[in-house]
Amino acid sequence: MAAADAQPPLQPVDAAGRLQCLECGNWYSSLAAHLRAGEDMSAHEYRERHGLAARHPLVSRELSDRWREQTRARHKRGELVPVSELSAEERRTAGRRGNARHRETAPRPEVRAIHQAAVVKGRNQAHANKRAALDTVARDLGHPDWETLIRETVHLSVNQIGSRAGRDPKTIAYWRRKVLGEDWATAGARLQPRRAAVYAQLDAEFAARGWADLAAACSAVGRRGLRGVAADVGSTPATLRAWETQRRPRGATPTS
Repeated sequence: MAAADAQPPLQPVDAAGRLQCLECGNWYSSLAAHLRAGEDMSAHEYRERHGLAARHPLVSRELSDRWREQTRARHKRGELVPVSELSAEERRTAGRRGNARHRETAPRPEVRAIHQAAVVKGRNQAHANKRAALDTVARDLGHPDWETLIRETVHLSVNQIGSRAGRDPKTIAYWRRKVLGEDWATAGARLQPRRAAVYAQLDAEFAARGWADLAAACSAVGRRGLRGVAADVGSTPATLRAWETQRRPRGATPTS
């Protein structure tokens, strides 16, 4: 027989939902009843011996569901006292018993695994709920889903999208990094329409003259320098510097 501190066995369940007794090997719909009558031990002693969690079920799912329905029917008939109607001392006593059982079983590996699985399940469900809410917002704004909204609004600022979607701009920035990558802020992602048009015109002017960047343009105009480039393309030095910064790949060295 496995010791209580050894690796606990799984509680086998057959196709009919019956549980196998880890003492005698037979199958039962209610292990609790069998343990009292056939093994001379309580359900608590059985769980302790085989390293099962304090709340590990010892009845089949079908029987548990039947009992649950019977309990609900008794509640409706007024045969059972609801927890809310218990006295304060009775509730405290029940809570102390539950806390004591939890302290006894919580350190066990299989119980920790159950708790961790519940935490992960809850966290995943919370993420799914938040994503569903964002998809609903996106559909209300005329987009199929949230990721599509993020992709189709790169020309707007995070403040604009945040205002329209009712979300913090930091949330918009987070999703742009997640969907578009770390370089989401380049290539006009934050440009206002007028500035985007000015920068597009500069792109065309530089391409027509064969200038790869601002440094190449300054070299081409010679001593006239940045002011000469600005005069040739119909812009200003400040606009050219801002344009170069917007077009410069992340991490590149600025033009001196």
